[in-house]
This record gives sequence, structure tokens and C-alpha cells, in this order.
Amino acid sequence: MDNFKSFITEQVRDKITVLILTKSKSKKPELVTGKLLKACADLGLPCHRVVITEAWISDNDIEKGSVTIKNNDGSEKDIKIETSNTVVFVRAGVLQNEVGLALLGTLQNAGCMMINDRDGMLTCNNKMSAYTSFERNNIKTPRTSLINNEKSVLDAHKRIGGNFPVIIKTVTGTQGIGVSKVNDMESMMSVIQSLWKFGASLIIQEFLELKFDVRTIVINGRILASTKRIKPKKDFRSNRHMGADTEPYTLNDKEKEEILSAARATGAYMVGVDHAVVKDEIFILECNGSPGLGSKYQNYDITNVPQTPTKEEDILKVILEYLQNPIHRRFDFNQEAGYHETVEIVGYGLVRAKFDTGNGTNASMFVVDKLEVDGKIVKWEKGGKKFTNKLIGISKPEHVVTIDERPIISTKVIFNNMIYDNILLGLTTKDARSTLLINRNTLTRFKVSVNPTRKFVLSNYKEKEDNNDATSIVDPPETTITT
Repeated sequence: MDNFKSFITEQVRDKITVLILTKSKSKKPELVTGKLLKACADLGLPCHRVVITEAWISDNDIEKGSVTIKNNDGSEKDIKIETSNTVVFVRAGVLQNEVGLALLGTLQNAGCMMINDRDGMLTCNNKMSAYTSFERNNIKTPRTSLINNEKSVLDAHKRIGGNFPVIIKTVTGTQGIGVSKVNDMESMMSVIQSLWKFGASLIIQEFLELKFDVRTIVINGRILASTKRIKPKKDFRSNRHMGADTEPYTLNDKEKEEILSAARATGAYMVGVDHAVVKDEIFILECNGSPGLGSKYQNYDITNVPQTPTKEEDILKVILEYLQNPIHRRFDFNQEAGYHETVEIVGYGLVRAKFDTGNGTNASMFVVDKLEVDGKIVKWEKGGKKFTNKLIGISKPEHVVTIDERPIISTKVIFNNMIYDNILLGLTTKDARSTLLINRNTLTRFKVSVNPTRKFVLSNYKEKEDNNDATSIVDPPETTITT
């Protein structure tokens, strides 16, 4: 743990704001919400509950990067958050109604860091979706089949082996709720019909004889902690909420490999992966997008590879300290853009732009016809139009053996019906293969992901301005910026 603390202090740390998006109003200390509130208080971090039955968002200014949440916890108080340093912990109950999903989607689209985002939460919450993800990624898991009517039951039972006992589960559900073990066909049909009366969607799954299973918390592709859950003598379920005892568990290398594969398959940033070992084979049982953290865990140092056990016990403090480093926060943008889009540079006009996720320069490149730097003033021409801007700095991207010095200006850009102030452009008159090359920083402000197979998804088609405006470019990373 000393290595972790050293790592944390040596890196840039943001004072993040934490939101807990939840259906429950409870602040009981044994629940994740209560634990988060305490951990944040201990670390001096602002932490707010956003109760989906009480709160609403009245102001969502995406470009300015702020969101105002009214009546966030039912106390008739308002909170204003800056999305760039806000982390949202999403609890499972949020997925149970459209209001919760809408709030989740709004905070995600506004640019908050989500644990987890909508897709990750829904994949984990839907056991059939999770099973499909495991199958697609060749992850060993109990044979599973969806049953949606009486005609499908016999076929589904045959497809998972045709044996008894079997497990009947609701497609959604946590804490072992909605899980039944049946020993014969008569019992199976009775349980299925009873659950259908309540409108439940069901899966049937092969039964594995387990004395225990293991819950492992994975964050950002790293194993954080693992616990052994020993099932009660009179219950086949090993959930802690069903009375299972827990104890720290040390994973072997093969278990680590399979667990990380399962976590990646869900697409979730933080996930509880359940697995069991049966006859020396590792089975992934399920993944939980909002895992409980009340078990007795064996922690791992998440800063080293290979990961080694550590004695640190306060999991949430480790998570929160980890998230304060901006390089560990991942922002997911669901809106898709093409690798070519039309962008308007205010004052100049429409430009065909290349969206380059490999462009790590400090300023997007813009090819102009004429260019002159006079002290702190930049004079440039493009398409017969003349402009004068303040010099912001000098961009110095490296091209194999030469360095292209580009004066940087600040301008206003319109894309996808949004106006963006203070977009940095590095001007050049040198031969280039794109008129406007959008860098990663600007793409982050646009809040889009780039599809490498499509063009002009979010904007109208713009013809090439010259022969150099090609479909591929090579622009190595920038080495420095001076002012």
C-alpha cells in the first residue's frame, strides 16, 4: 500500500466531486451509499446523493461543462457540478424505471465520469446479455438459455444439457433474489409459471455444485479486491445478503486472467465478477455493475503489474484516491461521429475536417494560404479572406526529422449545432493531407467517439478543398508548446 500512496502523491490529483445516483433514500452506514458518504468525508471530497424519485436537472450547459441538479436528495436544495471533475456512482435500482435511466443518460451525456455508464450497467444487469458477451469472448460460463413461453422451455432445457437440477433466474435481479433451484420437470414448470404471473423474464441455467464462489472487484482493468463467499448450509446461493459468510481470497494467475476477460467483456469501468472453480475449471457466473462492498476482501495493489496482494482494507478510499488522478478517469461518449465531418470556423466558414484520435497535439492543425507572425499578432489568409488574431503560443509537432512550428490562435467553432469557444488552431502553410485536423482535446470537447469506417455522420457533406485534402494523414505527436 505504501507504493500506492507514493504513486498517488507523485501524480496530479484533482479534487473530484462524487454523486451517488440511487433509488434509495437510505444513508445506512453498512450500505454502499453510506460507505461512500463516509469515505468522501474522510478524504475531504464533496459527495451528494441524487435520489431518482426526487431530483431533476434544470440546467445542463454541456459546452460550459456544468449541470445544476434540483432537490437532489429530497431536501429542496440545489447543487451545481462541474462535469469534468465529477464521478457518478450508479446503483442498480436506477435501472428499474425510465426516470432513473433518463437521469443516468443526462449525466453521462453532459460529460460526467460514470461508474458505470448506461451500456455497462444494462449489460451487467441483464443476465442473458452478460451470458451472450461471455460466449462471444470465449469465456467459460454455465450453459444458459432464455425462456419466453411454454413452448421454449423443453428446448431450452435440452440445450443446457437436459439434466436436473437446474437454476431458474429472472433476467434482472441482484442479491440472489429471483433465483430458484428445481429438481424435476414438474417443479420447473411450476416455478416458471409462478414467476411469469408476475411478469418476470426468465433464463434457465445449468446447475453447478458449489461450496463457495468468489467475488472480485475490478476497476479500469485492474483487480482491486477478492472475497470468498461460503454458502449457508441450508441454501444453494452464496450471496452475502442470503447469509453467506465471507473471507479474503487470494487469486491465482489463471483466475486473474479469466476475471479480467469477463470484466472487459461487459464494457463496465468497475464491476464485481463472480466465479467458481469446478473440477479444476474456472466458470464465470455473472458480473455486477453496482457491487456491494461489505464483504471481507483481499486487496491488491492496483498500481503494479503483476498485481500483488496488499493489507489495505478500505476499498472505497483506494477507489476514490485512484479516481482523483485524471489519467484514471474514463469518459464515455455514446454519440458517434465519422472520421470526416464538416466544421464551421466562425468568421471563415465551413471546413472539411479530419477527426484524428491519434492526434495528441495541443492545437488542431489548420492549413492556410498565407501566414505572418508579428510579435504577439498572427496575420493569416485563407480563401481570399484576411484575419488577425492574438498569438497564443507555438505548436511544435515533430515530422520524422523536422519540426513544424505553428503559431496557435484561439477561435470559435460550430459543430453539430453547438458553439465552442476557445478552440486552439495551429496554423501552417506547409503541405498537408487535410485542411483541418481535429486533435484529441477538441474531440473530447465535442463529446463524440469516432467511427473509422464512416464519414459525415453528424454533419453535411463538404467537398475537398484541394488535392491535399486526403482521407489519411500522418501527423506525429507534438513535442512542446511555448508562449
